[in-house]
Order: sequence, then structure tokens, then C-alpha cells
Amino acid sequence: MNKKIYVGMIAFGVAASFWACGSGEIITPTDSDKIMRGLANGQDTTDIVYVDPYKKVCVDCNATVSSSSSRRVTPKSSSSKRPGSSSSTIVINTSSSAGTGDDNSSSSAPIGPVPVYSSSSSAPVGPGNDAGTCGPKEAVVNRGEEVVWAFDNDATKFSGGLMLKSTFIWKTPGGSKEEATISNYNGKENTVTYATSGQHGATLHIDVTGGSSYDLTCSPVQVNGAPITGCKCTAADKKPDISVGGAWSVTGCTSTGAQIVGYEWVGATATADGKGATQAFTAKNQMAAPVVNVSNDDHSVVAVQCDTVVSVDATSPDYEILEHSNSGAIPIPAGITPVHIKVAVGGQSCVVFCQTTWDAETQGKLNMEVGGVKKSGSFNVTVDLPIDSCDDDMVEFSLSAPATCGVQ
Repeated sequence: MNKKIYVGMIAFGVAASFWACGSGEIITPTDSDKIMRGLANGQDTTDIVYVDPYKKVCVDCNATVSSSSSRRVTPKSSSSKRPGSSSSTIVINTSSSAGTGDDNSSSSAPIGPVPVYSSSSSAPVGPGNDAGTCGPKEAVVNRGEEVVWAFDNDATKFSGGLMLKSTFIWKTPGGSKEEATISNYNGKENTVTYATSGQHGATLHIDVTGGSSYDLTCSPVQVNGAPITGCKCTAADKKPDISVGGAWSVTGCTSTGAQIVGYEWVGATATADGKGATQAFTAKNQMAAPVVNVSNDDHSVVAVQCDTVVSVDATSPDYEILEHSNSGAIPIPAGITPVHIKVAVGGQSCVVFCQTTWDAETQGKLNMEVGGVKKSGSFNVTVDLPIDSCDDDMVEFSLSAPATCGVQ
């Protein structure tokens, strides 16, 4: 499944490493793109990622990317680095007593907000060859849970008939069975458990009777130890101006029996302490929703989905009120909308009105907040703002239903 909003990733890694995919390009997201359980990758990508920590992670990604990239900060106590890791990982050792703590761990403009990063979802896939690919059915499991390693054959090159004539030799270092030889179609899968947390890999050798042999390296599985709970990643502003950019912080993470030691950001640039991140925008209506992979010193990793933000441009507003009364009134959708108001107002205040219509759901009721002032009513609701709010200013409208709004 093709993901479009910034991820190119499938990630695993905590005090270990992450496996990932994707280059991070801009594309239009779909519901199915809000993905998987996976920990974002450590590649140098400015992709944004929608990750559901309870499903699987990315496999292929396409989109157009912004120029920012995350950086990696490694704790002094950490000396190892996962092979192939890049500057998009940040690992912060938050405690001097923490263990190792290293995180080896469109051509045409789309309609609506444009993601500045993107991701896709499906089962992880390792390097393949003429036979197919192999990997765990679940990309992330808890210590002691069963891991089902599975071979996904390329039917055009390795048919089901060949599987009936094959011997499968699975090697799963650290597993309850480090090697298993299984004949015929049953060898397509091999089930093991792991007593140690962290990232574990597997290889598969296939011998076809009277035919060729194949060697595959499987995508890894992330085995979590002590759980990480309570994490939230919130945006400082869900509609930031392009002059400011997006900003997020992760808070509330706890891990009983272990210490939080790392933060890896995908789709944003980490701050110095790793607990925050920023993302620059180059135009209005760009979308960003990074993921932060939080790790502890028991080799657990949890992917935390951050708030989605959409950029605005104060110099190029989508909604403007430039005249008095009904002649200057404009339709404004339900939800939060920044509106540029530039109307010469006499008197002591600027009176903003919003008119809605009757429908079965709202029955003419309108709850609105304009410039921080709240008011509720039916059909026609007004609020008084300071007079300078209407003199060439951006004002935020929050409406419970679509309405036509203007300045009296």
C-alpha cells in the first residue's frame, strides 16, 4: 500500500536498531495510510509518518519531500551504531545510570493539505531474490510472545508447486529454536519465541529437490521488554504560519522497571534534548504529522503519533473580509479557520457576525469562537472584538457549523 505522507519507514529499534524503508516524498494521504505498528526508520528523510503503534509499519513510500532532516544525538555512554544508520535518528540518554541507551535503534498540485512526509503500510519485507521475501508476521511483539517468521514467495518465479518439493532451513539466532528444517509447504512458516528483548533477525535457506537453492535475509522483528506507556506528542500550534513552522513535544512517557533513553523522530527535526522537534514549511496548506520512536534501556520501542499540523500563510490568506456588512461577508467552513480581516471600523469595537442556516443536525444552532471570544446562539451570532482586530489582522474563527461571516 502506497503511503503518502511522510514516512518511508518501517522501523524497529531501541537500544538496538530500526529497519526502515522509504525516501519521504510529498503525497496525499488516505485513511488506510494511517498506519501500522512500526517504529519509524533511521534513514535521513524528512518524511512524515502516520503510524498506529498497534499495527505494522511501512514498506514503500513515494512523495515529494521538504528539505529538512532529523539529526542523531548519541549518548556518551553509547559507542555502537547500527549498520547503515543515518543522521535522522536522535538518541538521548536521560539518565547517567541508564544502560547502553544507544538507539541502533506530484507532479500536479493535490487538492487539500499536502503532506510534507509520507508512509505506507503492510507487513515488513526483507531483502528478496528470485524466490521471494521473508519477515515476521508481526513487526513488533512483546518478550515471550510467539514470532511467526513467514516466507512470501514470488509466484511468478517460485510457484506453490516448487514449495512442495522444497526443504526450508530457518535460522533464528536467540530464538527458542535457533535452527529448524521443515519440508514441503509447511516450511513456509516457522514459529519461535525470544527470551531477550531487542531486535532479532532471521535467515532462510531453501533447497528445491532437483533444482536450485535460495538464500534470503529476513526483515527483523522488534521484541519489546518493559513496556513504555503514557506518551503523548502534541503540537504547539495545529495551524502554524509558514514564518514559524511546526513544533511538537513528547511528554508523559513512563516505563516501570526501565528508564527512557532515546527519542527518534521521523518527519521532523529533533531539538537538542530530543524531546521536541520542528518542521519548516515553504508554502501554506502543507501538512506534517511526525512520529517519535521512544525507547528504554530494556530494548523496548514505542512509536508515538504526533498531532497533525497544516501550515497557513498570513501573507496569502484563503479567507478575507474586506468590506462591511453583507457585501463583505464570506462563507467559512466548520472547524478552525484563520481569516484575514481588513475593514475600517468606527466606534469602540469590531462587531463580527456569523449567520448559519437550519438543518436537521444543527437546527440553526451555532457555537463560535472568534479571536478568543466565545458566543453561542441560533442563526445569527455576533461577537465584539477589540477594534484593532479588524484592522489588517489574522483572526481565528472556530465554528460548530458552516456559516457566512462578516463585519457589521
